[in-house]
Amino acid sequence: MTLMKRFDRAWCRSIAGLALTAALLTGGHALGQQAKAPPEVTASAVFVVNADTGRVLYQKNPNKVFRTLSITKLVTAYVLMQRLGGELADQVTITQADLVPGSTAGLRKGDVWSLEDLLYGMLLVSGNDAALAIADYTGRKILAEEKKRGDSIKRFVQDMGSAAVGLGTKHTQFADPYGISPSNVSTARDVALIGSTVFRDQQLLPFWRCAHRTVSIGGPQARAATINSTIAMFGEDNILGAKTGSHVGKNIYHLVVGWRAPNGQTIVAVVLGAADHPSRYNDMRAILASLPHDFPELAEPATSSTEDSTAKCEP
Repeated sequence: MTLMKRFDRAWCRSIAGLALTAALLTGGHALGQQAKAPPEVTASAVFVVNADTGRVLYQKNPNKVFRTLSITKLVTAYVLMQRLGGELADQVTITQADLVPGSTAGLRKGDVWSLEDLLYGMLLVSGNDAALAIADYTGRKILAEEKKRGDSIKRFVQDMGSAAVGLGTKHTQFADPYGISPSNVSTARDVALIGSTVFRDQQLLPFWRCAHRTVSIGGPQARAATINSTIAMFGEDNILGAKTGSHVGKNIYHLVVGWRAPNGQTIVAVVLGAADHPSRYNDMRAILASLPHDFPELAEPATSSTEDSTAKCEP
């Protein structure tokens, strides 16, 4: 099966699965049930949705536009999986162009990383370098299959924009695969829509199951390295996945979390524009603690096990 056919097939499945959710989110309610105001938090915008039913639980300024910053990387991961989810053992040689500033996974020029390990480097420590290497490699593969020439990063970012539209977003756009550009923007509602797919994707979920990942790096400076998650909520009860977005200089702090409720359903919670780094986590914990009280059906025990056995922390 070609790269394009795999992508189209996976894309169709994701759109079909989210069609009802996207329709319900448009009105801010589901099945006639109005969303509630969230508990008191510092965040400028909040959006919380039951990703399994489409019911909006909390909202506050859901359509206020923010720079997405590193939350961008959720879509980078999603496009990678749709395009090359079966080829994560592919080996990627790191170039000088991949070594961009900001948060880093520790890539060096000449390194050889697997796509799988680059994905860990992007999601666990928000490596801008890993995101760019993923986009460059995947973009070149797309162009080769299309028998076209062009800028591999731009081609990948084009897919990111198309993917976001396919997931039902209204105010989301991308100019790079890692989030430095001020043109990467979204809203709390849109980020929740993206999270509703990403935090239920069985291919992606294992990449958040471990706070540490040891990677084997080839090339002239061959070595083993341990990637330690920088996301504070990893390892907390029922957290399926999480991604931050930060701009210390402009005092912008975001967080999106996938959380498994006691009844087994997947809840996606977004806080954008929190007061500072600790506050985004405090905001999120307050929201998650309030959910079973405000929505008692979430507190009912699950009728079957939802534990995924595919998690792996080491190669």
